[in-house]
Amino acid sequence: MQSHASRHAVSEFLQHLHPELSPPFPKNVIADEVAEAFGRRSITKLVDLLKLPAEELPHETRAHALRVFNGLLTTQEHKNDAINRGACIPLTQLIESSPSFEVRKLSCEALASLAQVLPGRQAIAAARGMYALTAALQSTPEAAAGAFRVLDTVVPALVTLITLPSQDDITLAACTNTASTLAGICTTDAGIESCLQHSVPAAVVALATRCLTGDFRFEEHAMEGLEACADCFEQLAHHPAGKTALRETRAIEMLATMLSHCMAHRGAMLKATSALLGVSVEKESKVPVMLFAGVQLVRLVKDSPDEYLVANARAAVVSASEHLEARSMTQALLSDREQMDLIFKGPLPPAPPDFRYRCCPMEPSEQAARAQGAAGRACLSVASVRVLEALCTWPPQPWSRAAKGAGQPGGHDSWDSQHESTYA
Repeated sequence: MQSHASRHAVSEFLQHLHPELSPPFPKNVIADEVAEAFGRRSITKLVDLLKLPAEELPHETRAHALRVFNGLLTTQEHKNDAINRGACIPLTQLIESSPSFEVRKLSCEALASLAQVLPGRQAIAAARGMYALTAALQSTPEAAAGAFRVLDTVVPALVTLITLPSQDDITLAACTNTASTLAGICTTDAGIESCLQHSVPAAVVALATRCLTGDFRFEEHAMEGLEACADCFEQLAHHPAGKTALRETRAIEMLATMLSHCMAHRGAMLKATSALLGVSVEKESKVPVMLFAGVQLVRLVKDSPDEYLVANARAAVVSASEHLEARSMTQALLSDREQMDLIFKGPLPPAPPDFRYRCCPMEPSEQAARAQGAAGRACLSVASVRVLEALCTWPPQPWSRAAKGAGQPGGHDSWDSQHESTYA
């Protein structure tokens, strides 16, 4: 049988081989090609691509190149190669100047990955990456706070800075900027956990004390320092562990003192009332909020012309009043009419029950005690009803059934005997 299929001759002779006719590798960067090169050029190719100016590389292409670049930074060899190629400089510039949120976010993640090795931390410091990350806390807080978390020496260094005594270099402006940086780090859960690990609440309370009664109290910009401290407290109050830390470090007392001394500074007052509102969500903090700051909050609700301050103070009082003891403090400060008009904006809510915050099952002995108490209250209620019925029906009125049948056979006495089981 004849086959008409074409034959394919394979030969190893040079004349039979197809020559390589493609052009040589270009010496310049190909802007429209985002690919992973083979071997040691994989990092170099992407770093050269990231160094291109904004007019030569669109934001979408740059973001794609950053994703590929971050995917390669999984080994120490690739990290060191990127550091040696100067990747920290273009990444810092992208964080500072790129209008694309995705590009800034991916650049922060790249710096966080490079910061895992010692040469990377040195290169970031040399490229002024710390300043860029600090500014990025306002625009891309999650990624920037993640980078600061990797830079595990940053938060202890900031805490050390604000706890040093006043010197030529340690000024109020430096401490204020440090507190603002810590507040930016605390905008994410990871940043809050890192700050709590290094005792940031206690350090910020100490700084606020210095601004109120310490060596910074006569400074011109002491109120700006207090505002930065209150901002840090507000961010920490967003985390459950942060609420507990603020209560244990007596930050609630410090916030109440701020409300008394910062009446002329609106920014500090707003941050302080917001921090108290955040702390008052925790059950254990409701009573301390009303105990230390209740008078100031009520005064703001009654007398402040600022609607935002009034709203924060009112919400803090309402939240704290969910506790029975804190509610009694509110009643001592305001009359019922003032509570309805200023705090609750309507009828007074019922008194908060004790069992609202019970999260664990009761012990058998406690259950038995509660059941016995309920049975006793039930018996007392039945006895009270019988006494009230007796008082309301005796002596019998002339037109009542008891008066008509009294003293007659089968009358009142017999009617009571017949219906005695009804009251039993």
